[in-house]
Amino acid sequence: MKSFRLAHIIPLLIIIIASVYYLGGARVKQEDHRNWPGREELFERLFRERRLLFVYGASRPEFAARYQAFAENYKNRSRRLSVTIKSDRETTSEDLKNNAVYLVGTPASNHWLKKLSARLPVKFEDGGFELFGKAYRDSSDVISLFYPNPENPQVPLQVLSGNRDDEVLAFEQFRQSGDYRIVRRGNCIALGSFAQEEGRRWAFDSANHHDFAAETKLAKETAHFRFHTHGFTPPAETLDRLASTCEQNYQRLTAFWGNAAALPAIDYHLYASFEEKGLITSNTQLAHCDLTRREVHVMLGDWISGTQAAHESDLLLRLHLGAPKHLVLETGLRIYFSENWRKRGYAFWASKLFLSGNMPALTDLLDNQMLQNESDLVMEPLAATLVAFLLEDWGREKFLQNYAHWSPAPQEAAALETGWHRFLSTIAGEYRAAIAARRREFPKATSFQKGFCHAHEGYQIHNGYLSRKSDEALAKLARLGTNAVSLTPFTSIENPQKPEFFRLWRSAGSENDESVIHAANSAHALGMAVMLKPHIWVGRGSWPGDIAMTAPQEWQLFFDYYYRWIRHYALLAEMYDMEILCLGVELSQATVGHEQEWRTMIAKLRRLYSGEMTYAANWGNEFEKLAFWDALDFMGVNCYYPLSEKDNAGDADLRAGATAVVERIAAVAWRFRKPVLFTEIGFTSTNAPWKQPHAEVRGSPVNLNDQARCYEAMFQALAGKFWCRGIYWWKWPSYLDYGGPADNEFTPNNKPAEQIVANWYGRAW
Repeated sequence: MKSFRLAHIIPLLIIIIASVYYLGGARVKQEDHRNWPGREELFERLFRERRLLFVYGASRPEFAARYQAFAENYKNRSRRLSVTIKSDRETTSEDLKNNAVYLVGTPASNHWLKKLSARLPVKFEDGGFELFGKAYRDSSDVISLFYPNPENPQVPLQVLSGNRDDEVLAFEQFRQSGDYRIVRRGNCIALGSFAQEEGRRWAFDSANHHDFAAETKLAKETAHFRFHTHGFTPPAETLDRLASTCEQNYQRLTAFWGNAAALPAIDYHLYASFEEKGLITSNTQLAHCDLTRREVHVMLGDWISGTQAAHESDLLLRLHLGAPKHLVLETGLRIYFSENWRKRGYAFWASKLFLSGNMPALTDLLDNQMLQNESDLVMEPLAATLVAFLLEDWGREKFLQNYAHWSPAPQEAAALETGWHRFLSTIAGEYRAAIAARRREFPKATSFQKGFCHAHEGYQIHNGYLSRKSDEALAKLARLGTNAVSLTPFTSIENPQKPEFFRLWRSAGSENDESVIHAANSAHALGMAVMLKPHIWVGRGSWPGDIAMTAPQEWQLFFDYYYRWIRHYALLAEMYDMEILCLGVELSQATVGHEQEWRTMIAKLRRLYSGEMTYAANWGNEFEKLAFWDALDFMGVNCYYPLSEKDNAGDADLRAGATAVVERIAAVAWRFRKPVLFTEIGFTSTNAPWKQPHAEVRGSPVNLNDQARCYEAMFQALAGKFWCRGIYWWKWPSYLDYGGPADNEFTPNNKPAEQIVANWYGRAW
């Protein structure tokens, strides 16, 4: 994975530093905004200059210290920007003219908001604010905006404001999408982006404006639930079935704890897609609950059933029983009362983890921090079996007595673990046949993989893996003849020489589980195979090949963390029928010389995951010297070997170079008698990309023809090579505005290389 386009980096940057990429307007009569720079130009300047003036509200003394702390926290997180902090009282017009500005506060606490209001799309008034002629006067309303700075339109202005200072300060962890966003009581009620085409730039764009408040309807009420739909109308029978399930679950729970005390009705919010749920709630999980507001938020879809019905249990458990000292009891009880968790039920998945030798220790489940950081796919079904065991061992009454304060001493925990494992052994015996049958029936990519690396280029929910735009991008790939895609969730490591726990990315807009599940389902619906290819993002300008621990004990810790992380994705791929699992990407110093660690890990994961496995080795030394290829189904190479050293290589030169590369790879394949997947291969649309195919290209002139010629040369060299079982071109974006004739990056989207792909992928291989 070679480089990230600027338009990709900047939205990620803004998310990381909790900035705002928000609100805009229609008519700004005082300014001729048609000739203002566009959104991407503003981002490019922000990234290039890396300076930001943070102006916080200090005009209300009672909030000044909190706003200053807010600003300092922002600055501490903003590793890619140099942030200068000033109060609104210290800030001058010259300061605003000479800087990209982040303006935070209410009109009462930050006087610049009132001063600039006449030149902004949002109009601040007494008691509220107005956008596009609609007033927002609820005390909880918060607005965020990304817009050209009225004092100097060549630099961006970001605004975070609202009707109450307390509410503005509460949105420190705000996640954004679009140019403007309005949030009320934690949920988005309006969202949109400004027009960017010539002549209408920064004008209101009705096609990209969403009024979620107007699309919300109360669809059904029962004794204990109010069901709200957001922008869609589910079939009446679906709603009735869901309502009946929720009421039954309510009755089961109240019968369990023997207390039928009346509670206020629970608001149950339904969404037609992950995208809609994420845009409104800034949470793209399958389901989540808001304990303070007594709300449940659920993505309603038959293809993703299995966890939604459990989340009202979270809410009811906390309201009735409070929080236990060990959260595994709450988590386990919620899953215990679910039906068909992840389609097959928690007992099936717990049995698979137990029988495959991939269980964590009981101490991990009893550690609240580990329970939160570890894979929910691993911890939740095991927690449910622990609760089932305790209910059998203790009985319901003792379980409820122990629920709040139970904390076993080490000796008790050890005895408990032994008993729990015996319990699991009994349960697993009932699922052995089903687990074996699933392994036999697990789907495979049977034909030559005419693939692409489907890249999550958008971090604003509406342009990432779980969006309609991503579905459109996949549909275009299918029309080009593509029959396989790789999907890449990320984790990160700050220092490549220090082991650290690899966290699962869960925030809305990132490559979280839901985005991968959605993209995999969309690809499968188009007849494509899916390779899941998790990847490590390395800080400090490094890449995975720089990961190298400095002591044996650090390597041991690194591989423990890595196993825990990749185990999650092995189980995700198993649950959602992803045909190939790629166990790593370009970890050249963590593979060569560490054969036994990888063989041990591969053997464990093979017992968990039923599909085929590969590893994406870096071209050259890692691919050619890796010792454990025989343990995998495919050899994988991220192929960025140069095709020629010449600046002006002709087609014959490129064909000769491509042939030499293919022969070099074939020699390794013959040594191990294994088929090869080109897990990545690509060329930028720049001058002579054949010289350094992996190189960064920022600022380089566009050359579409040279990219296309490289594609043609590699296709010709690979045609008929039986040992090659697939090609995954780097890269195809998650939204189709990315690419085109002015783009110098890797994607062939809307470039001549796209037709080369269509020509070759249209043939039999």
